[in-house]
Amino acid sequence: MSKFTRRQLLIDTLLKNAALLRQCSAVLILVGYLAALLLPTGLLSRGTYISENALLPGQVNTYWSWAQVNKADHYADLIDEWRHLSSHLRASKIHRLLASFGLRSQTQSYAFHSSPGSTISNGTNVHAILHAPRSDGSESLLLMASWLSRRPASDIRGGDVNVRGVASVLALAEYLISFNLWSKDIIFLIADQHLEGTHAWLKAYHGLSQTNLQMQPVDLKTGSIWAALNIDFPFHSFSHIAIDYEGINGQLPNLDLINTVAHIVRWTGSCPITIHDEPLEPSYPGYLPDHPQVQSYMQAGRTILKQMAHGIMGSPSGPEGLFGTYRIDAIALFAHPADGPHGFHTMGNIVESSLRSLNNLLERLHQSFFLYLLQSEARFLSVAMYLIVPLLIGVGLTIRGLAKWSLASKDWDSASFPGDKAQDPKVKTSGKRPAHLFEQEKGAEILWSLRVIALTHLVGAMVYWGLIRSIEPRKAHESLRLYASVLIFAALPLAIVKLEPPREKSSCAIMEPIQLMLAGCCVSVIAVLNFPLGTGLAVALSIHPLGLLAAAAALSAALGSPSLASLFINDQILDAWILPFLLLFFLPLLTQSFLVRLLKHFF
Repeated sequence: MSKFTRRQLLIDTLLKNAALLRQCSAVLILVGYLAALLLPTGLLSRGTYISENALLPGQVNTYWSWAQVNKADHYADLIDEWRHLSSHLRASKIHRLLASFGLRSQTQSYAFHSSPGSTISNGTNVHAILHAPRSDGSESLLLMASWLSRRPASDIRGGDVNVRGVASVLALAEYLISFNLWSKDIIFLIADQHLEGTHAWLKAYHGLSQTNLQMQPVDLKTGSIWAALNIDFPFHSFSHIAIDYEGINGQLPNLDLINTVAHIVRWTGSCPITIHDEPLEPSYPGYLPDHPQVQSYMQAGRTILKQMAHGIMGSPSGPEGLFGTYRIDAIALFAHPADGPHGFHTMGNIVESSLRSLNNLLERLHQSFFLYLLQSEARFLSVAMYLIVPLLIGVGLTIRGLAKWSLASKDWDSASFPGDKAQDPKVKTSGKRPAHLFEQEKGAEILWSLRVIALTHLVGAMVYWGLIRSIEPRKAHESLRLYASVLIFAALPLAIVKLEPPREKSSCAIMEPIQLMLAGCCVSVIAVLNFPLGTGLAVALSIHPLGLLAAAAALSAALGSPSLASLFINDQILDAWILPFLLLFFLPLLTQSFLVRLLKHFF
């Protein structure tokens, strides 16, 4: 027996045993959920380490002193005075200040539009370049601060201005120019607003365009940027450093960059460190046991869920998350606001040592992981450990579809003429149709199912491009287009039943396995591209109809939440995946699943 024959025999045997397939599907989905519960434990994770030997973190002497701290305090006072100026005027002042250090500097204005005459946001960036004396200008590093902090109402006046982050970049620009040890150029960027300025500057720096973006070109350039550090320091002092690293659409920087900076923060800066903006002593529900392992599990789970949330929404953790699109590894150092004990002195030493380590690189960071989940700054999960979760669920959905197809095939076979019964003269066959007519009808039902599935995805594409893309982000909650889009998907199953009804009840038995196999394939493919998004899709589809109710509740909550505007801003400005994913994949798949149940119960 050949290999092909054995494989075909195995497939035929499995398809004939629908009960076994259903059990296998349930086991795979259950194991997928159990594997997800194991992710925060130490069973699948391992300690972080640095793969790139050239980095040598913390192996240099830093010279940032209290004299530079006094200058940084002075610049912080200037930034505080400029908080009420227009973006163009304060950018001009920062431009002149950078030029006074002996750096070449340039301002860049930009404006994002949602429709002709309607401006989403606008501002002015400013950047300067320190040209390294020992390089040909083909490689560079970037040190930046956005004008607004990621944490609202966190500066000394209860505002959103990243006062000491901008001041730190200015003081470091004046300080670092005095050294001749640099082998890479250093770009100092003060980006307007929070995300928009960085996005516009990166587009212009790389010579790219965007249909709804008007911007001045960046003429002052240097070599390709290898790595970037973003300083977010809004308050007068901080208790610890939080590292943020999530990029747009689930992109991540090389793990070596996080590990290097984390090592420097802990040992050179003598400062506590966390992943994300977490308190040093997080609180837990009182009903949980006061045990170190339980607290470690909860903390790791919270860190993983935050990364998952960024990946599902497609939103970056901050300006640092926009660099991954251009193959630039970037992270943020967020100074957690507190009344001490750390300030400019600690931040300056950390940034200087980090830049010195990155200055040693002979090639881009590539030896460590680009796909990972962090439990903490000291432990991580590699892609081989966590990708199994959505893949198991996706395979389970596919096998469930095969089981449904097996049952549908048996129903068709029982309705046609079995060979052994056709030979029995006692069987009345006058009212029966020939077997080939059943095959034709079966083909017609398959085509009907494919048409309906294609129609749901086509409607999603039309709603996205015809209605959603034209909604003004700042007024999304007032837009009739948004509510019309929701109404279209709510009425779509009933419209299909009314306008394109199935010819037979068996159409449901044919459509359901096709829909399940399509869902399983989508989960598996999307999970490889964006693990959090694929996992979210797997969970929503595998627990249906509860998943349908949860998705409807989440959608209703989003319609009334302030995050709705940021959802549309991420789509129209940052090209995040979440809205096209919802309209082109998620909602059509849910509509198909709901339609199957509608046909089962009422047709």
